[in-house]
Amino acid sequence: MACSGVCAYFRFALILTLLAGVAGRSLAQEEVPQADIGDLFSKRRLVQGSEPLPGKLYLAVLPILGYGPANGFILGVGLAGSMLLDSGHHTHISTSLANIQFTTQNQINFNFRSNIYTPHDRWILQGDWRYLIFSQPTYGLGIAEFPPVFVFNGITPDEESGSQPMNFNYLRFYETAYRRIYKRLYAGLGIQVDRHTRIVDERLDLNAEPPFFTSHYIYSNLTGFDTASYITSGFALKALLDSRDNANNAYRGVYAELGLRVNTSWLGSDAPSRMLNTDLRTYRSLGSERRVLAFWLLGNFLLGGEVPYLALNSIGWDTYNRAGRGYVQGRFRGENALYGETEYRFAISRNGLLGGVVFVNFYSADNRFTGQALLDKSAFGYGAGLRVKMSKEARTNICIDFGLGNMNSSALYFGLQEVF
Repeated sequence: MACSGVCAYFRFALILTLLAGVAGRSLAQEEVPQADIGDLFSKRRLVQGSEPLPGKLYLAVLPILGYGPANGFILGVGLAGSMLLDSGHHTHISTSLANIQFTTQNQINFNFRSNIYTPHDRWILQGDWRYLIFSQPTYGLGIAEFPPVFVFNGITPDEESGSQPMNFNYLRFYETAYRRIYKRLYAGLGIQVDRHTRIVDERLDLNAEPPFFTSHYIYSNLTGFDTASYITSGFALKALLDSRDNANNAYRGVYAELGLRVNTSWLGSDAPSRMLNTDLRTYRSLGSERRVLAFWLLGNFLLGGEVPYLALNSIGWDTYNRAGRGYVQGRFRGENALYGETEYRFAISRNGLLGGVVFVNFYSADNRFTGQALLDKSAFGYGAGLRVKMSKEARTNICIDFGLGNMNSSALYFGLQEVF
């Protein structure tokens, strides 16, 4: 079937929605004082429905000793901060997440993401800054089937897997300022820069008989980009509707963003292009805040011009690198891409210290060079995860997820804050 992954996603999403609805009606509604990790090491009194205090910084400094499918084992330090800049009745909680990581894949990664709400939510400032000394296999455009990959302890690419290992340095600078124009509706203007340098295409061999051409090399030559470095830089015009009750971990509300990105040579871009990006998330509490059904839909579309290979939309390269559980980051990419996910979140312990999630997702991308259109093929994933409450006031969780995908792909994920 042409859209087997999408069809499977909707079947599983419907089953998940029905099961979540049954669970929401059948479980008891009583509330108990909530707890987080800090309560395990202190004698502070548990309070019911703890809320963040205006002006107080909720800070978590954590050593990072974990695993990421694109990174292998990771050693580093992470910093998660949350603060209300005004009364919680008028202002959403502001959040930031920073980390530096060293990995067994010889990577050094620095990331800083922020979501700042000024008093009375008049302005929202969103940032996504990264500098990566990175390595990652790519697999060409569209949805291509290769032998199964178990994503653990990093990736050791080989010819049979279809992967094409690459090394590169990556600088991302995204910053957008939104101004409220009506209730929860905002208009925004931002700058977005993607710079890839020191690109090494490990499997490319022009001297072999016959030569071995990689997807990156072929695409770059067909579209006129240098194979060693390139920059995609432009401005973004955005519209945003944000009615979530909390950006860290929403129990209810909607987040809907529509953005037009225009890359221009006068802002440093190697080639002009126009891109349309959409991000829709909805959250619904099922009887209580202990059970939440969440939906996520991402769309990225090239309206005109050319975009370099590594700057194309790719699975797992969203703001927090969370999309596509079940696959290694970068497994699929295309000029146009669509991603959908449904997740059911529930409490395991009555005090909220432990929670769990089950999820189902799909990803589709096109390949104009082979004639594969968007939704002709798609990759389907599903799995489950554990949540440990770091801060009940800020609603920050430690997340551990295991995902499965097509072609027996599987992956293990660690992180702070919810996936979306």
